[in-house]
Amino acid sequence: MNLHHVLFLTVTILFASAHALLATDEAKSLSLGHPMVANTNEARSLRVAKELGENKEERGNPTSALTSKISSMIPIDLKLAAWQALGKPEAYVKTKLGLDGLEEAQLKAHKNYGRFVKYVEKALENDIWNKAIGGYSTYKFWKDMGFDTITTLKQLKTIQQTEKFKLYKRYAIKFDDLVVNRFKSGYTQPDWVFDSKTTAAEKYARAEIWAEMGRKDIDVKEFLGLRWANAEKLRMNSFYKHYVQAKGKTA
Repeated sequence: MNLHHVLFLTVTILFASAHALLATDEAKSLSLGHPMVANTNEARSLRVAKELGENKEERGNPTSALTSKISSMIPIDLKLAAWQALGKPEAYVKTKLGLDGLEEAQLKAHKNYGRFVKYVEKALENDIWNKAIGGYSTYKFWKDMGFDTITTLKQLKTIQQTEKFKLYKRYAIKFDDLVVNRFKSGYTQPDWVFDSKTTAAEKYARAEIWAEMGRKDIDVKEFLGLRWANAEKLRMNSFYKHYVQAKGKTA
């Protein structure tokens, strides 16, 4: 469901619900204000008094009460789609889904846990896409993960099974996909394939990812600015050489 559908359905439900609730509230007000109320029997008088007491808070803040009633009528999946479109943070959604303060076992057993997991995954997917399409360099992401202290291949090996590296890898793949699509569109090599501050370690990491993903040699040459390089120049480039070696290991 796209954003337009979400907004349309949300607005439709809000208007329909508001109309129905306002009509109901108006009818109640008329009923309570009718002279016949004074002539009802004791039981009815007690019931009316009880209802007045229960609704005292709502009558003090009718807008809040109406909003709460309308919200309760909107399907949870529609709310999630709206929250996603609005970029609501995970903590907000977790609270709204009633998952705050639950132990792991309780959390995973909750009926809304699956929805929350999907929400978090979709939010991450959107964040990766928005960063990549905006040209947020892989080195900046690498640095965000705390990998700017990695300087050797030995150190690189120690982080490759971590969750942070897997997230970096996921971002690098999406970023490179967009670069390749740009190549195919007939554009020249974008100047943001590599950040000017990137490190050798990050380039080696990307070279291994290119090999693992089965990138075409021509695309890797484009990544490295070696499209027209002769065999000797390719052999002299340590990053292309590392890619070829990694490709041999993953073949």
